[in-house]
Amino acid sequence: MPPATGGRAPFGWIALWVAVVVAAGVGVGIGWLLWAGSHNAASGSGPENAAADAAGACQAWNRVPALSKVYSDDEISRAYFARVGGAAALAQSAAQLDHRYDTLDKAFQNVTRRLQTFTVKGAGAVAAHDKVTTLCARLDD
Repeated sequence: MPPATGGRAPFGWIALWVAVVVAAGVGVGIGWLLWAGSHNAASGSGPENAAADAAGACQAWNRVPALSKVYSDDEISRAYFARVGGAAALAQSAAQLDHRYDTLDKAFQNVTRRLQTFTVKGAGAVAAHDKVTTLCARLDD
């Protein structure tokens, strides 16, 4: 975990977080532009598209072993960080399309708040990780 700097997050992680959020937004926007249209099944609406977004979120999440690994000082931790951001964006999209995914979205919001505040260790972080993992496992049933 990066050293504390008087309560402020290191600039590199903030920049990375902003880049992940912007990239997710741009990706969703480009996808919408390419496949938008009421005649197209990939138009971004409907329960099947919400289910696909939720499944995509969980596929990315399943490759994040623990929140405590996100701020390690190695290259793979940046991949974990990006996966969490992308998964959270997809969970939010799923919830906007189908409210059955609201709980998954809220669980991801908790995880992203933990990343923003660097509270990725301890029992609360483990519980947040386990909650998303459990919700994702239920999607497979």
